[in-house]
Amino acid sequence: MKPKILFVDDEPNILDSLRLSLRPLRAKWDMTFALGGREALAVLERERHDVVVSDMRMPGLDGAQLLAEVQRRHPDVVRIILSGYSDEQSVLKTVKLAHQYLSKPCRPVDLIQAVDRALGLSGVLEPGALKSVVASLTSLPAVPSLYGRLVEILQDENTTLKEVGDIVSQDVAMCASILRLVNSAFFGLPTRVSSIHHAVNLLGGQTIRALVLGVNLFESMDAQRMPDFSVHGLWEHSLRTACFAKALAACEGAGNELGDEAFIAGVVHDMGKLPMACGLPGEYARALDLVRSEGLAVHEAERAVFGATHAEAGAYLMGLWGFDRGQIKAVLRHHDAAGLDQGAMSPALAVYAANALDHELVVLHQDYARKPLDDAQAHPGFERERIARWREACRAHLEQGCAP
Repeated sequence: MKPKILFVDDEPNILDSLRLSLRPLRAKWDMTFALGGREALAVLERERHDVVVSDMRMPGLDGAQLLAEVQRRHPDVVRIILSGYSDEQSVLKTVKLAHQYLSKPCRPVDLIQAVDRALGLSGVLEPGALKSVVASLTSLPAVPSLYGRLVEILQDENTTLKEVGDIVSQDVAMCASILRLVNSAFFGLPTRVSSIHHAVNLLGGQTIRALVLGVNLFESMDAQRMPDFSVHGLWEHSLRTACFAKALAACEGAGNELGDEAFIAGVVHDMGKLPMACGLPGEYARALDLVRSEGLAVHEAERAVFGATHAEAGAYLMGLWGFDRGQIKAVLRHHDAAGLDQGAMSPALAVYAANALDHELVVLHQDYARKPLDDAQAHPGFERERIARWREACRAHLEQGCAP
């Protein structure tokens, strides 16, 4: 069945232009064109669509209001905003409502790529509660101590952007949200940004303050809702995995760019646990019970309860948010050796190995199953000498105190 795409604008000539430019896609997409926000809502009530692409500035019900209603009524629909009103306020108004932001004039190829990227991992999660929770997210919960520290320093006018970047780079939610925004079409950058400090510098102090203190781009995680889920443990493991991944990239002679990409992919590799644990805490508690009682790995227990793993939930969210395919693959495959190219170093290979080595070298939880990277059955295809080099690099990292 072809995906259904709904395009919304209040100007008939723009809709006609879209129809004409997207005509070659008729064999691939089932497209509907709605004149204004209210007509769009009526269309959605009559028939389910997979993606809504809306103009920002429309009379009556504007793009932000429309997407808010779509988010409330149809949480699993992909939401893309298309606007020529390119100023900070328009971005801030939609940053928690739209999965992706495209600037007008928008080339058909860019629009097609955005929709394809958002739909590319749709099949990873089956329709249901988990998919709706992930797609309806307005923000990811941040580690309370880091969130509190960020709010505190942003209230000080003497705070430097380096200090901001140092905090953001340690948190799964903050990393993902900042990179999502800075790599959106609003900034129109010629290359994708994979360094958090570079991203923070591009956004600037004023925008960062507006995002954090104004529209609450980040929210502090409520640990009381998830008594069995260790927020601190997730943070420590994610940061160690990121540091290990960057070290492994360097160990293989990779350059700084690949090292930065591996670090970011390492920070966010477990981000799919956040919508699972925060959005469906009862189900996630059952998964953790299976880990303790049956000796299952966490991702195996998740599949038993949810029919999907945190790797798939995280990759799906990153696809919605328009992340680079290499980083999406690193998140999706960090438990799947069979899906990796084990030749040249890549973010996906670095994160897979770093995650496995962290589980091997650090006791994350006494009840969690541990399978060394040189366990050929658990991690097929890896050369023992290569694993030994990687293990020593990670062990040295721990001994030097370079990771928590």
